[in-house]
Amino acid sequence: MDSYVLLGATIVFAVYLIFRFRPALSGLSRGGARSAARAALKDAKTRLDAAKTDEERALCLGDAGDASASAGRTNGAVGYYIRAMRLDPRSAALIERAATHLEEHPHALETLLWRRLGAESWTGPTAAPAHAALRHLAKLYAHGALRQSVRARVFRNALAAVAPSTESEEANPAPRAGLATRDDGSAPANP
Repeated sequence: MDSYVLLGATIVFAVYLIFRFRPALSGLSRGGARSAARAALKDAKTRLDAAKTDEERALCLGDAGDASASAGRTNGAVGYYIRAMRLDPRSAALIERAATHLEEHPHALETLLWRRLGAESWTGPTAAPAHAALRHLAKLYAHGALRQSVRARVFRNALAAVAPSTESEEANPAPRAGLATRDDGSAPANP
């Protein structure tokens, strides 16, 4: 009788251990991709220590952000991207890389893009990254998990006002009934 109690307690303890450490065990099944990402992160940090110019450091920090995002460390990736954007505020490529690697984490991408828009001017030498951030926010609000048509329209209008393009942009949809103004800024006629 005592041996059955001991066997039952052992089984319950084993199930508890498996349940308790399942996040660590699930990481082992995809360990190849994660370990490669960790190796890339370590390599980027090593290159960062050896970098001489701000552009080289920004590139290394962008690589570290890419590797962190691939390793599932979203907050770390955002931190690396922000540091890279501070070092090279004129790089639109950093915005594109961040948008590509944080595509599955829309809230983190939204936070990063808002911080970028608030940190630098939207004109002059930093216009290209500001336009990229506006474009990605508009896309995020138009088609992503953060779908909000009013915000998407605001960012399309802001982008058109800041960077009028020669390409034909997607026309803004007509405002819904009850809105005080039309897309062109005029007030609707009262019947």
